[in-house]
Amino acid sequence: MSTSKLDSEQSLYVYMQEFRHQFVNQSSEERTSHIAQRINLCKQLRKAQIDAWSKKYRDGELMMEKILEFRNDIQLQNKRIEEKQNEVLQIFTRIKDNENEEADLAKHLQSLKDELNHKREIALANKRANRDRLKELQKSATMFKDRLGLEIRKLRGEKLQFVFRCINPKDPDQPFSCIISLNEQGDYEVTASDPPLDCLAEFQEKVRETKNFSGLLANLRKAFTTLVSQVK
Repeated sequence: MSTSKLDSEQSLYVYMQEFRHQFVNQSSEERTSHIAQRINLCKQLRKAQIDAWSKKYRDGELMMEKILEFRNDIQLQNKRIEEKQNEVLQIFTRIKDNENEEADLAKHLQSLKDELNHKREIALANKRANRDRLKELQKSATMFKDRLGLEIRKLRGEKLQFVFRCINPKDPDQPFSCIISLNEQGDYEVTASDPPLDCLAEFQEKVRETKNFSGLLANLRKAFTTLVSQVK
């Protein structure tokens, strides 16, 4: 082997060794740097985790304090509720002792209330009916006004006064009157005639049976006429 070739092989070997050494050192440094980065990252993650756990622990302690406060409040409220329940139980016991009497009283009061309401409804209905019938009486009486000299006066208490004239031949303007009204039951009431007539009760009973108001007016006029003739 020639000397130049030998030198060339040695130079190549040296170059390869240097390249290998450089590559190994470079790879080792990169691995070391990578490992260091991973270690730092792990430390950061661990620190963040420790901080999070610490915060949770502090929050847990605060929560436990609040739970204890709530528990104490609940115990206090339960004690107060128990006291109130005992008071209510005592009151309920006293009420229960008289519940039969109170129930009977309540039923009686309700019965009276229902009866009163029923009577009020009947009274209102009768009042409305009486007003309508009085209006009809006024209309019916108007028919006799011109022919019989009849005058109608409305008095207090839903009463009507019927004044007859042209009865006494000596004094055609002499008034003969009678008061007619309706009671709460809707029945006619014939009262207070002037001059007085003995037959008012009979006329009242008849008009209640027949409901013939025109006949009542005719009978009253006839009775006043008879009374005048008897005076003669």
